Amino acid sequence: MSVPPAERTVRSARRGAERLPAVTGAERRSGIAGAALLMAASLALVLTAGALARELGARYGAAEVLFLRFLLSLLVVAPAAVAMAGRRALSVTRPGGHAVRALSGVGAALIFYAATQHLPFADLVALSYAAPLFVVLLSGRAIGERAGAASAVCVALGMAGVFLIAPPTRLEPWSLAMLAMAFLNAVCILATRRTAQADGPAATGLVFVLAGCLLTAPAALLTGFRMPDAADLPVFLLLGLAAGAAILLNAAAFRRAPAAVLAPIDYLGIAASAAIGFLWWGESPSPAVLMGGALIAAAGLGTLWVGARRPG
Repeated sequence: MSVPPAERTVRSARRGAERLPAVTGAERRSGIAGAALLMAASLALVLTAGALARELGARYGAAEVLFLRFLLSLLVVAPAAVAMAGRRALSVTRPGGHAVRALSGVGAALIFYAATQHLPFADLVALSYAAPLFVVLLSGRAIGERAGAASAVCVALGMAGVFLIAPPTRLEPWSLAMLAMAFLNAVCILATRRTAQADGPAATGLVFVLAGCLLTAPAALLTGFRMPDAADLPVFLLLGLAAGAAILLNAAAFRRAPAAVLAPIDYLGIAASAAIGFLWWGESPSPAVLMGGALIAAAGLGTLWVGARRPG
């Protein structure tokens, strides 16, 4: 998932690690149904957090909103990480990988939060889903996974969707910024695959949130941090709790079902964002945005399908 990277947890780093154990057909169907509900709830919280961040961004700086989001999400993430891993929740064996993950993930989230004030919500979310395309392009150099012809076709299809939403003839600075966000998100995803394999999801998630607090605090101070108004405090709290809970629900979903089953639910975020933009801010997505979002979703699902068929 590429909607704000800081609001998603790590998926399994080992290829094939998401395969389910041998169970009966009824148990498998029940498990998949439960995982689908968890994934849908996680997606709803991710989009809610994005919408709340956009609302708060009209009154506060992007760095301040992101800092408070990281800080308040600790209320959910820290207890869960300690419950899962105990003292090992802060034990890391690849600090360099965690640093790359934190810098790229926080940078991507900061761009997303800043761009919320300049682009329609549907455009923001659709462009953010271009991250898996960059993962395919970068994976050969970063982790030694070469993309085949089918993956190249998926990337071309996805890029066609990107150009429909943000055509080169009228590229705006914030559209380019969102493509930079998707690139940074891809770097974050690839770094996550390394760190999660070595340190596990609890440490990977908790260290990321703590690093996010440390990285965004100076930026928030330098851009004029001010205490939120009393009326906005519940909104900030809801933002942090929604982001933290999305991480936990996403992790729980991927423990119960493979990515190939859950990804189609995740990509409903492109359509849902258009509905949120219309209902919340009265924004009507253009036909180009709707078609471009559909192409990006198709490319992402195709990439997943190609990856699932690749020999282990």
